[in-house]
Amino acid sequence: MRRALLTSLLLLTMLVFGAIAAPAQDIAKLEKDISTFTLDNGLKFIVVERHDSPVFSYVSMCKVGSVNEVPGITGLAHMFEHMAFKGTDVIGTKDYSKEKKALDAVDEAQAAWWQTKLKGASDEEIAKAKEAMQKAEEVADEYVVKNEFGSIVEQAGGTGLNASTASDVTTYFYNLPSNKLQLWAYLESQRYIHPVLREFYKERDVVEEERRMRTESSSFGRLLEEFITTAYKAHPYGQPTVGHMSDLEAFTRKDALKFHAKYYVPGNVVMCLVGDVDPKEVQSLAKKYFGPWKAAPVPEPVRTVEPPQIAERTVTLKDPGQPLLVMGYHKPAASSPDDAAFDVLTEVMANGRSSRLYKKLVKEEQSAVSVGAFTGFPGQLYPGLFLTFAVPAKGFTAAQCESSILKEFDKAKSGDITAEELEGAKTRLKANWIRQVRSDTGMAQTLCSAQVILGDWQKALSYPSEVDAVTLDDLQRLCKTYLIEKNLTVGTIVTEEKGAEDAS
Repeated sequence: MRRALLTSLLLLTMLVFGAIAAPAQDIAKLEKDISTFTLDNGLKFIVVERHDSPVFSYVSMCKVGSVNEVPGITGLAHMFEHMAFKGTDVIGTKDYSKEKKALDAVDEAQAAWWQTKLKGASDEEIAKAKEAMQKAEEVADEYVVKNEFGSIVEQAGGTGLNASTASDVTTYFYNLPSNKLQLWAYLESQRYIHPVLREFYKERDVVEEERRMRTESSSFGRLLEEFITTAYKAHPYGQPTVGHMSDLEAFTRKDALKFHAKYYVPGNVVMCLVGDVDPKEVQSLAKKYFGPWKAAPVPEPVRTVEPPQIAERTVTLKDPGQPLLVMGYHKPAASSPDDAAFDVLTEVMANGRSSRLYKKLVKEEQSAVSVGAFTGFPGQLYPGLFLTFAVPAKGFTAAQCESSILKEFDKAKSGDITAEELEGAKTRLKANWIRQVRSDTGMAQTLCSAQVILGDWQKALSYPSEVDAVTLDDLQRLCKTYLIEKNLTVGTIVTEEKGAEDAS
């Protein structure tokens, strides 16, 4: 079994590049080389053995993101990316019993400061309340062992410790030597079961600064936020992952603890280990360390459904910066049978030097310096967008690029995509998939994502065959069905000289 997965992947690689036909037993063999188990509390594990080197990659995904937020706490899911490795009641603290009291005092001081702002107090009163909060934080900081969680991982030979937040999921990941498997089980179980949200308000300040830099001080960031808000009228995909500034200033550590209690439950988390590990040992350690994690109800899916778009929507941002075009068409969720076809369409139309839009806009017209497209924005769990973008060249406008793109889409609707273009796109997509799963971390992310988003890790392995099944008729049907005017949202940055608005 130690070499079976590698052998199966090599066979699958040959299949991708057309060297051999795909015997069904090869895919079945690949599936058998992946072990899974679920603890009594609902926590699911996926384990893949690869004994090429004495290391393993770990990825865990919690099915929670900005899509689960409501007005008043936008940006809260993202906070757990910042809280991910702050420690527990035994890691990252000098004396937790005293630290806990100090953290409670910080919460009280923060609430007093916020109430002072709400009641319209004088600047002097607000400053005094803020100073009291900062002093409370200084007391709490005396008990903190800075970055102890990360230091433990690093001293054990770990690498790549990080986390990320998206609309649908929050992901945690790192790599460790295989002889540190028990350390992994201890660290992760404690982080999930006994988190301590220390330095919460300091990290909230960091997130506020992220918003200022990436959204408010960036023309692209401002356009993207306006664009997504325009594209979605009802569904929470229209909310910014980083959150609204007023919410960032207002939500509290207590809000975060309630959010964690609701969404960070065993049945809402998937963990994957890929590398030099023994599935039986992983299961034994999982039962020992994660077994005490109490089961809790899995949160319900988002209820709100985005209504069908009935008219083209546009948003224009006048800015001294670089002009930009973003075009989005509503599309089904990743669970749709058409999802692979959308990937193929994306590849044919806009990705790479052989794509239609690159050839037309960048090479032939020279109206753009860059074009591209991707699906699954802002998320994949619910219906998202087929997104196309272009950066106009000097002397050209976003409107001119839009006109050229629409003409290319019209050609695709007429059925003029060739068999050669289709096969080229399929080959590139399958090759990209192979490169992804060759990496231990890539394989872990691929399997985790399929389990969380699609409800079945095995669907990750069917992706190459799904791509192979896409036909020219499928592409034409998608274009005719979805790439239509009333389903379109257009966002543009129109370059405007500084002072032009004042002069008018």
